[in-house]
Amino acid sequence: MRPLVLAVPVALLSLVGACGSSSTPANGPAAAASSAPSSAPSSSSSSGGGAAAGVLTGSVGEGDAYVITLMDSTGAPVTSLKAGSYTVKVKDASKIHDFHLSGPGVDQKTTVPEVTEASWTVTLQAGTYTYKCDPHPKMTGSFTVT
Repeated sequence: MRPLVLAVPVALLSLVGACGSSSTPANGPAAAASSAPSSAPSSSSSSGGGAAAGVLTGSVGEGDAYVITLMDSTGAPVTSLKAGSYTVKVKDASKIHDFHLSGPGVDQKTTVPEVTEASWTVTLQAGTYTYKCDPHPKMTGSFTVT
C-alpha cells in the first residue's frame, strides 16, 4: 500500500507541472479502447490537455484485429481534450471494421468493407465523444472535451 500512497502525489505533481509549462500545442493524454470480442473495456488515466489545436490519429483493425484506438500527437491515448479544431487522421486497415467518431456536432466514419485512410477536420465542443466500430460494439472508446 505504501508505494501507491507515494506514487499518487508524485503523479499529480507531474501533471500540474506539465499543464502550464509548455508553449507548444498539446492534445492531452487520453484513452485508447482496445477490445477483443471477449475482453472487458479498458481503463485509462486522463490529464487536462493543452491548446485547442492538434492532430489525432485513429486506427482500427490492423491485421483484422479487434482493436480500435485514438491517440494524440505524442502517441498517448486520448481521454480528454480542450475544445477546438482538430485534424483526425484515421487508418482503417480492415474490410470487417469501420471507425466511427461521434459527439456534439461530429459524426464522421469510414465504411465497411473499405480499407482506407481518411482525414477529417472537426471542431470539438464540450461534451463526451465516442469512437467505435459499428459492426463490433465491444470495440469502443470515449473521451471528454472541456
